Amino acid sequence: MKQIKQMQSVKILLLHLIIFIFIFGCASDKTVIKENQPFNPEDSFKKANDLIEKKNYEEARKILEEIRTRDSSQQYAVLAKLRIADTYFENESYEEAAGEYEAFIGADPYNKYASYAQYKLALSLFKQIRTIDTSYSTVQRALKEFEKLRRNYPRNPYMDITESRIKACRQMLAEHEFYVGDFYYKKGAYTAAALRFNALLKDYPGSTLEPEALYYLGLSYMNLGQHGMALSTLKTLIEKFPSLEISSKAQKQLSSIGYLTIKSDSGK
Repeated sequence: MKQIKQMQSVKILLLHLIIFIFIFGCASDKTVIKENQPFNPEDSFKKANDLIEKKNYEEARKILEEIRTRDSSQQYAVLAKLRIADTYFENESYEEAAGEYEAFIGADPYNKYASYAQYKLALSLFKQIRTIDTSYSTVQRALKEFEKLRRNYPRNPYMDITESRIKACRQMLAEHEFYVGDFYYKKGAYTAAALRFNALLKDYPGSTLEPEALYYLGLSYMNLGQHGMALSTLKTLIEKFPSLEISSKAQKQLSSIGYLTIKSDSGK
């Protein structure tokens, strides 16, 4: 009786072992089959784009990273690099986006998508601008990248917006120069003020701040006793912008300079 029970136990044990081997074997086969399935970069790329449309940027990046490393044809690997940058841009992670676009251009500046990457690089920098006093270097870099887009890819389809962004960047930089010049002027540091106003007029001609820069540059020269330079500067203001109120103020200053000059000559 005892032997019969032992035999039954052995049979049950063997049955469990057979079931375990069968299940494990099937699972292993499925794993092998799955691993041996050919990678389809086109399908993966479509899936990533669908995820981007749904704003699921992190999951999309995982798939795009896989395409970038596994696509032996490199057809979709290149596009994946660009779309990775796009996921950061769409998610308003502009610093990361700028890095990815810059890397894309650096790897192949003659790629047919290079002008797009250059545009998005410049725009990523432009989007990071907050106030001119805290974002001065960012504005400078954005301007540089927009100008590079215009210079290196003159047939790009983004020219209209590129020109408007260039003007906006130049205006912001002019405002910064005027802000600093005005600070020095009010402080009585007229030499430093004159340097700033001159820089504005030289580097950003046509700025909306040109009339004011000419006026305060003229006043800076007056305060420095450089009446010839003051006269020339204020006359330029009046001739270029005769209808502005600030030109009327400049005319009054010219009268003051003339009086000082006559007084100085009569004293000789």
